[in-house]
Amino acid sequence: MNKITKIDNLKIIDNGSDIICLKKIKNINVIEKYDFLKSKDFNEFPETIIENGYEKRKYLDEIKVTKEDKVNELLNTIIMLHIKTTYYLNISIEKIKEIYEEKTNQIIEIRNYYEQLFDDNILNAFQRPSILFLIKNYTLVITSIDKSKYYLDCWYKIIKNKKNKRVVMLHNNLKLSNYIFGKEKWLINWYNSKNDYQVLDLESLFKNNYEYIDMKNSLSVYNRRYSLFEEEKYFLYSNLLVVDKVSFVNDDIINTKNIFNMISYLTKVNDLLNENVKN
Repeated sequence: MNKITKIDNLKIIDNGSDIICLKKIKNINVIEKYDFLKSKDFNEFPETIIENGYEKRKYLDEIKVTKEDKVNELLNTIIMLHIKTTYYLNISIEKIKEIYEEKTNQIIEIRNYYEQLFDDNILNAFQRPSILFLIKNYTLVITSIDKSKYYLDCWYKIIKNKKNKRVVMLHNNLKLSNYIFGKEKWLINWYNSKNDYQVLDLESLFKNNYEYIDMKNSLSVYNRRYSLFEEEKYFLYSNLLVVDKVSFVNDDIINTKNIFNMISYLTKVNDLLNENVKN
């Protein structure tokens, strides 16, 4: 008799002789992505077949390692992915301007959100802990957003005079839950993958794993094996410094935790840039 275990939307089926994983397919084009990766001699993903609307692959036992060690292994895998899938894409000034304006509007919107949040609450005699913590760290938030715009401008000044940009196949969802570290090393869940700036994967890696990643060392390791161009670094710095709008809920313990996480993340990013960037 088959033993079936469900983890979120994944079914793990043990039939006694082997163990397979089934997951409802979200995008049939994922097989084309796997074929492309194979053609580039990148094989750190599971052999997968499509069967009755499901992705089917074998099960891989993970080796027990710390999150810090696992994220370092993930970084090495991403470096290899980028090295093997790099190519140059022609770009137009119109497209570059469109990206610049879109990013600028995003930065302005987020800055206005936090400014308004600060103005609406600064004079209140009794503050919720979450708001009080945000107010105490307001300068860090605003300064980070302003730095993001500065680095975006630095990127634009360089890239607008270029006719192409370096791109790779991105995984684009670098959570540790999407990396299986066992006798083989697999990146799974390629549904968000696309071809674009390699630094978007670094952004995903840092933002999803900031609690246990050494950003300075990781960026240094990446640059030793895949040296970033100046404009690519600026684009990465700008993206890292942009935070999402905090969504407030009825439970202020959750709100406080979310703001604490945001401040912790921004502190780490600023420490990274203070050590790595020469203005």
